[in-house]
This record gives sequence, C-alpha cells and structure tokens, in this order.
Amino acid sequence: MSALPETASPSAPGPRRPRAERPADLALLPDLVRAAIARHAPGAEHEWNVDQAEFWCHVAPEGAIRRAQGWKLHVSATPLAAPLTLARAAEVLVAHRCRFKFAGSPARVTELVSGRFARGGSGKFITVYPADDDQFRLLAEELHRATAGLPGPAVLSDRRYRPDSQVFYRYGVFSGVRRLMPDGGYVASLTDPEGRPVPDERNAWFSPPAWAGDPFPDRPAAPARSTATAKPVLLNGRYLVRGAIQHSNKGGVFRAEDSETGEQVVVKQARAHVGAGLEGLDVRDLLRREAALLGRFGGARPEPVVPRVVEVFEQQGSVLMAVESVPGATLRRTVAQRLAEDGTACPDERTAASLVGQLVELVATAHGLGLTLHDFNPNNIMVTPDGRLLLIDLEMAAPQGERWVLGATPGYTAPELRAAGHVAPALPPSVDLFALGATVLHALSGADPLFAPDLPEAAARPGEERLARLVELLSRDRPLVRGYAPLILGLMRDEPAERWTLEEARNFRPATARNDRTGSTDRANRAEDTRERLLHDGIAHLLATMRPGDPERLWPSDSFGETCDPVTLQHGSAGGVAVLARALREWDGLSAQAPSSLSAEALREGLRAAAYWTADRQDALPWDLPGLHFGRSGTAWALLDAARALDDPDLAERAAKTALELPVRWPNPDVTHGAAGSGLTQLHFWHGTGDARFLDRAAEAAEGLLTAARHTPEGVFWPIPEDFGSALAGAWHYGFAHGVAGVGTFLLLAAGATGDDRFRAAAVAAGETLTAAARSGPAGALWPVDRARHLSDSPDLARHWCSGSSGAGTFLVRLWAAGGAGASGDDALRALVEGAADAVKAGRVTDSPATCHGLAGNAELLLDVAELTGDDRRRADAELLVEHLAAQAVLRDGRLLIPDENRRTVLAEYATGLAGSLSLLLRMRFGGPRAWLPEGDRTTP
Repeated sequence: MSALPETASPSAPGPRRPRAERPADLALLPDLVRAAIARHAPGAEHEWNVDQAEFWCHVAPEGAIRRAQGWKLHVSATPLAAPLTLARAAEVLVAHRCRFKFAGSPARVTELVSGRFARGGSGKFITVYPADDDQFRLLAEELHRATAGLPGPAVLSDRRYRPDSQVFYRYGVFSGVRRLMPDGGYVASLTDPEGRPVPDERNAWFSPPAWAGDPFPDRPAAPARSTATAKPVLLNGRYLVRGAIQHSNKGGVFRAEDSETGEQVVVKQARAHVGAGLEGLDVRDLLRREAALLGRFGGARPEPVVPRVVEVFEQQGSVLMAVESVPGATLRRTVAQRLAEDGTACPDERTAASLVGQLVELVATAHGLGLTLHDFNPNNIMVTPDGRLLLIDLEMAAPQGERWVLGATPGYTAPELRAAGHVAPALPPSVDLFALGATVLHALSGADPLFAPDLPEAAARPGEERLARLVELLSRDRPLVRGYAPLILGLMRDEPAERWTLEEARNFRPATARNDRTGSTDRANRAEDTRERLLHDGIAHLLATMRPGDPERLWPSDSFGETCDPVTLQHGSAGGVAVLARALREWDGLSAQAPSSLSAEALREGLRAAAYWTADRQDALPWDLPGLHFGRSGTAWALLDAARALDDPDLAERAAKTALELPVRWPNPDVTHGAAGSGLTQLHFWHGTGDARFLDRAAEAAEGLLTAARHTPEGVFWPIPEDFGSALAGAWHYGFAHGVAGVGTFLLLAAGATGDDRFRAAAVAAGETLTAAARSGPAGALWPVDRARHLSDSPDLARHWCSGSSGAGTFLVRLWAAGGAGASGDDALRALVEGAADAVKAGRVTDSPATCHGLAGNAELLLDVAELTGDDRRRADAELLVEHLAAQAVLRDGRLLIPDENRRTVLAEYATGLAGSLSLLLRMRFGGPRAWLPEGDRTTP
C-alpha cells in the first residue's frame, strides 16, 4: 500500500469558528486539572499555577524546571474525547510535577482540529515539557497507556510514539529566548551545539534538527522525507497520483489517473478525526455525505451539474473520494483571469445572461432535490471550456431541518446563516438566494460583497444598505452590474421573506446596459464629505485606542503582527506616530470640520505619548535591522516627524541617534527589510536636518547597492542572497518592497541629492529592467513578481505596491519626470506609467483597502502620476479608488473607519491597516509629497 503524498498548501474559506462559549464550557477543562491537583496534592493546591489565557491554559508547579529546548510530547484528542483525555493525562503529569499546557475550552479544541487549522500545529491538544530526557521517555509511556484507545487526529509535525498511540513527540523550543529575525519578527529559536540560533521548524512532517539525536535509539529510525526521488503513489491500488492540487489540514486534493480505465480523476482526502466536533462528526463524514449527494445530483437534469463520483474508499485511516476530472476552472479563477487579461469580469451581455441563468438553475436543482446548499459561492462552481457551470464541494448541503455542519464563505453568507451555530438544523432554501445574488455580483464584476461587521451590533447599519452603496458604485461604469442590480439587490435582502424567489429570478430581464452618467456633482460632494469623515474619525480612533501604559504594543495587532517588532512601520507604532504628526502639522486645516471630540491639545498630547512610547520601547529592545518597514528606519523617520511637529529637540536628538546607528550596508538590499530602506531614511534626515553625515551615509548605502547589483540578460537585479537567514532568501524581485523598483527609486533620489551619475545610471538600468518585464494589455501594465516568473512566462501577475504595477509605477513615473532613459518626456516610459495607472484603477473592484496590497497604495500612485505629469484625470481616478475604499468602511463606536487588508477588523498599523489609509487621506486633503519618500526638502510623511 502506497503512502499518501505530501503536498503544498492553499486554502479556501471554510466553516465558521464556534460562537461565544458559555462560562461553564470555559471552566470545564481547567476544572478537571484542578481536581487532579487536589487529589494528588491535598492542601498544597497553592503550589500549582493554572493560568488560563485566551487559547491555552498553562499548568506548572512552583519550582518546575524550565528548559530552553528539548524533546516535548503532544497528546491529541477530538473535542468529545478531550475531557477524558485531559483527566487521564493530568493524573500522570501532576503525579510527576511536570509543566504542560492544553487548549483551554471545547471550542478551542474544535478550532485546533478543524480542517483549516495550520497543518504544523493541528491536533496538539496537550503539550508536555519534560524536565529531562529520562522524564520524557517515562511520560511518553505512561501517557500512552493512560490515553490508549481514545480518538484524536494525527499530529503531522511529530512522530507517533507507538502505532495507534495518541502520544506524539518532536524536538523544539520550550521557553527559549525570543530573537529578532532578519525578516523583522521575533521568534523563539533553537540553539545548536555551537551556540548559534536556528529556526524551530514546525513543518507538517517530522523534521528534528540533525544534531538532536534520537530519544528512542532502540526504535527504528523515522523514515527520511525526500522530495528529490519521490516514488509514484498508487491509491487503493488503482489511482496513480500525478500531482497535488492543494492541501489543507483536512487532507489533500490530488490529480490522478485511473489505471483501470485511463480516466483522469481528482481524489479528495479526509483525514481521520480532523474537523471533529461535539456532534461526533468529522471530515470523513462530510466527504462520505458529499459523495452521496453528488450521486443524487447525477440524475437531476439531462446535462451533468456535478462531477461524477468514481469511487469512495479508505486508506491509512483516511476516507478518499475519486471523481471525474472536469476541465476548466472555478468561477472565481475564471473571473480573475478575465480581469487580468481584459479588465472586465464578464465580456458581454450574452455571456452574462448565460452565466446568470445557469447560476439560478444550479440553485434550483439543489432545491428541487430538497437540499439547502448553505455554501454556494464562486469557489464551489466550475466553469468548463464551453461555458457550462458545475457544482463542486457539497459538504455543507443538507435537507432543511436536518442537523448538520453549516459552512460559510465570508461575503456569501446570509444574516441568518451567520447567526446560526456551527452545527445546527439546516436552514430554509432562502439562505441560498442570498448567496446566489452575491455570486451573480461576483460573476459580473469580480467584487466580493464582504463587509466587516459594524460594532456594537445595536448600532449596525443594515447589510442591504451597505450592499446598495457598493452596487451603485460598481454600476457607474459597469453596465452589466447596472442592468442586473435589481436582481442582485432583490436576492440579497436581509430578511429572508423579502428575497426574490427563484421564479422571479428566472423571469428577470436586465435593463439595457449603459453607463451611469447622472448626478456626478452630488456624488462628488458626498464623496468629499465621506473622505472628511473617514479622516477625522480615523485620527480620533488612533487617539482613543492607543495604550501608552501597555509595555508590549501601543495599538492592538493581529496574531501575526504581534510576532513583529512593535515599533516598526509595517505592524508597529511608527505608522500611527507619523500620521498623528502630519495631522498635528495640518491642524489649522483639519480643525475647520473636526468634531468637538477632536482638539489640537488632544492631538498634541496623543502624539507626544505615542512618540515617547515608541522611543522608549525601541531603546529597550535589541535590534540591528535597517529596513524601512520591518526594521528601525521607519521608526527613526516617524520620530523625527513627531519631533518637528511637537517642536521637541530632545526627541529629535533621539531620532537622529537612531538613524545614525542604522546599518547602511546589509545583505538584503531591499526597501522594506534592507539597505535601500535605510538609505531612504538617511536622505529624509538630511533633508530635514541639513546634517551632512546623513547625506554621506545615504551615499554609502547607494555604493553598497551598486556592488550588490547583478546584471543578467533580463536586466539588473538586486537579489537577496540565498544564504541569508530570511524567508526571502534567493528572491530576484521586480517590485518596490523587495526588488528593482524600490532600489531604483532610492538610487534615483540618491543621484539627485549627491549628483553622482553612477547612481542615476543604475536607476536608469532598473527602469530598463522593469520595461522589459512589463506585460501590457487591456487591463493595463502588470508585472511578474520575480525573474523566475518572467522567464517562465507565468500568467501570475501583480498590480499592488509591494510587488506589482503600483510599486513599479511609483518608480517609473519619477524616472520619467527626472528625464527617463534619455531625453525628458520619454514617450515609451510615459506610456508604461499610464499602463501602470490603468492597472491599479482596474483593480479597484477586487482589491483590499490596504497600502501594501490594496487601494490605499494604488491611489498613492495615481496621485503621483497626477502631480508629476499634470494629468488631473488621474486624481479623479484616485478619488474613485477612495470611494471603493470607503464602501468597505465599518462603524466602530460611531466612528466610520477603514478596515484592515482582510476586511475583518480595524488595525492601526500602516501597511495593512488604518494608518496607511489615513496617510493617503491626509495627502489628498492637504497635498504634499508621498509618505516615506524623501523628495526635495518636503519632509511631511
């Protein structure tokens, strides 16, 4: 029997997290541990700490040995088995006075084993930290005996202690010292025998460091994992795996060939106990159920509406389903390809009528079989080469009233489905009508009607009100959306009883498609008023949510941001400080329409508190990273701007000291993490202070970049060395954040400041490299992310600031304004700038609000083009992007705010959150240069 293959990793939206837990549920598991402690240590319970945090509950006796690293144990469990597993394991661990932690509630256990949890961490219900290797071996055996026979998913990062055991082990960090890594994040790393820090790799396979040895030397060695000589995999003795389509914690999806028939098939895997819930079901049940439903659909209509099931079988504890391979792509991918190639989601009225008609009939077919789909969305619809639509992924479908696992894809979920429990009676078919309307909107425009929730709920706007605003915005220059707007809005009513029926949808005929050219003056006035409110409310939110008494982070962040340096630009406090500094400098203009709750004094005191928190926090943390976004260059820049706004010489001196200590030569040459970012900051300090030391240091950074340049037939690049300890090691990028455009921009500005023609020549060469790599078409000019994609003619193109058109255009428009590759006004370069501007304008429908990968950063380019070329149409384009940004805005305590790049919450940080959008709004309101580019003697961010 062949082993199931390993694969790589994407993920589609999946079931919702469980709703808020009852207090008794939160106490259930910790109370089991406290009871075990009371039995083993009567009268001495105070000697144990049982500390329940948001996810984990940590348990430790006083005086417990705390090792930095070593062999640790994990015990797996399903949510139903978790109480018994914990009770038995706690008896063992308390008796041996061993430290451990566990997922602190049934809902957390459910999350830990869900199909969408990270593969390297899934299943680790209990983590045990033995005092030494002898105790490790003793506990492994005792925990194995205590939990034998109880169910739990396999822990992919670990080795199983014994066959069928729920005890697993791996070598890793216990309580190691957190180190700042070259990518700007703090990681608790391992220390090798020579005392060097090395990553603690949490792969989805057993991968201990070579020097860790084997804690069980008498056991057979773990099989080596090799991808170089991967053997063919034959599933069920029949299906020869040809490659992986995707993989998630619940299992892989594979391309395969049926060796009996020669037919091409797709094989879906469901791993044992993954996705297990308190109802006793797991993903194996969902897959078996899906296979049965696919069979029911098979005879529902003359033409197939679902792929044909070939076989369902079991192997190595997993359930697998083989279905015929249908040529084509999902509706989401089809729409994305059309947008990238032609700039339109749907080419014409005839195609739109066919799409909408088929979407209606797919839902009608399901309802005719007595089923509610629950998760009808563009990811679950296949488009064949001849334009037929098929339903795929029916895991969440069920007859009305039957208790089942209900799924949800954000943006396609009716209000009553959002309010339902994770496992609940299947809802009436009207829930699918809402999803049908959302899918029609996506098919015609590429937009996802995804809105972060207004809070508090009592003050939330009706969803259909927010939807109507988006549809109106899309309708202006998308005649198909305008024509189908009544259908979309009718299907997506908040109240199920008010939604259009399928019969009404069948009978609908769109109005003649045309552009909406009415009411432009009123719309412009409303848009300006909205921008003003977003600006004032956003600044007020920054002031209201900052926590100067918190020793860790000034503003809350998400789980990834919390692992990053807390004072940097990307995910730290520097972005908020810079925005508050700019706002204070522009207070005279802001105050005219500012709400009474926002005053100059409040702004001044808030900026002072934020700046000094940042300065003090950076002094307390070790650092040596120069990057503008993930290093301390952005921190120094923000502190200088704050010092000037506050007229604070002491703060200015601290900012200058930081800038002078930054490395200007660094293995990584890029803007966000490396030397080009440091160089930009040196120029900013030179413009702001006139101190020649900063200009000298900027010149040194530029010299280093000349040395780091690599010349190839495709042009000049600044690659990140392959032996550098970074996730970006080996990258040859074109974009602004990590590649040619960003380095070229610094070299161009350095040439202007120093007069050194070598820097200018290198910038010109960077422009030629970007010109050669550009892909121009109806959707504008786009770029491959890196040289490898360019060489392979990959269709994977980008338009955002980080790696695409927005960042490339940021550099190219400056190169054109400075004289281009030759004479001033180079026509070819100007055409490429216009192509980049067209591309970012085209992306307004699908892009997130953020600066790094979304609308705020793209609008900054359009303002650049307007200012540097004199083309006022591009300012109008920037204002249109801000209208799309505003359509995604949320209410938080009465303030209208721009959400983060995931459109789920509001974060203060710059590149992915509110601060970057506020920076754009300040520039639109007051003019001035672009943030974080040191141009001339204008130093406002």
